[in-house]
Amino acid sequence: MAYQMVCVQCGAKHDSSRYRLHCESCGGLLDTLYDTPATVEARVVSGAKGTARYLPTLPLNDPANLVTMGEGDTPVVPLPRVGQALGLSDVSAKMEYFNPTGSFKDRGNTIQVSVLKDTGVTEVADATGGNAGHSFAAYCARAGIKFHGFVNDANADSRKVHAIALHGTQVHWVGPGRAARNDGARKYAEDSGILQMNYGQNIYFIEGLKTLAYEIAEQMDPLPDHIIVPIGNGSIYQGMWKGFKEMLEDGRVKRMPKLHGAQTEETQPVVAAFEGRDWTPQPGDPKSKANGIGVQVTPRPAALLQGAKDSGGRFVAVSEDKILEWQRALAELEGIIVEPTSAIVLGAAEKLKEAGVIRGADRVLLPLTGFGVKEPIPGY
Repeated sequence: MAYQMVCVQCGAKHDSSRYRLHCESCGGLLDTLYDTPATVEARVVSGAKGTARYLPTLPLNDPANLVTMGEGDTPVVPLPRVGQALGLSDVSAKMEYFNPTGSFKDRGNTIQVSVLKDTGVTEVADATGGNAGHSFAAYCARAGIKFHGFVNDANADSRKVHAIALHGTQVHWVGPGRAARNDGARKYAEDSGILQMNYGQNIYFIEGLKTLAYEIAEQMDPLPDHIIVPIGNGSIYQGMWKGFKEMLEDGRVKRMPKLHGAQTEETQPVVAAFEGRDWTPQPGDPKSKANGIGVQVTPRPAALLQGAKDSGGRFVAVSEDKILEWQRALAELEGIIVEPTSAIVLGAAEKLKEAGVIRGADRVLLPLTGFGVKEPIPGY
């Protein structure tokens, strides 16, 4: 499907002949602009069962370059005992950790890596170490793209780092902290002339996450009243917002669920912006066990706030105690183990219920984004 890239700041347009992360005129972030309406469907092989499914238009010039491992088609599972604990009659989970590498990141990486292949990129550098890095390494391996991963040496015993290395990644060990990883990847990319990745700023990654909205519309009739997701970079939130907007435009759905986002009390830039107050990050890397969303500078805050405005959603901050309390409760009540980063959505549901935003009879969907045994379980 032919498409262009358009700058969200200055409006400059760029063709799709090569991989772009930033506007060549002003350095701003990019969005996709399709030559035909985004509601034109692309029939591709996807889904956990390997079945052909209708998905939204995706940014590929040649569909044969799609790099897939059967991501998507994740089940929706009722959570009756969690619902009872929350005082809600209809709560379900979208089991996003059923994706091939154990997290929702596979939806974004199937498109991110497909566009790399589509535009002829053969080697990349990335600051890595978590679910996004594991997923990216796996999809690069499948596409035959050489992956240089910059990893903190203090994380040498991490299960996720081991998985990243197992995919044939050339691991570059750097000092502690996110800044060291980012600086290492940047310097290596500059010195070697290869592409430095940044999935948080990457519109291709967000485009892949539109599929979550499309699946929810296929699986749930009526649609949920509320969907709650973790917010770090905000890619899953923006992907769902874009997907539901497309379906509203072509009449496939009649309304958009209220899209809510959850952040930790320690790291809450989007919550603060939504509430119209200042927020200053603490020095150093965040300490929360919900480490997947410890993003102190959100790349596309305006898009997230617009998504909340369009859908009637909110952003809330959840305490560390509540995150860990609900991680345990989900395991005890429903037999489901997720990462603290995923469990935060239950704490957000509790907070939104107490505030009267969610009512007892409302239909609530909680995407569970990461498998809990990929990292140490707090308290054990």
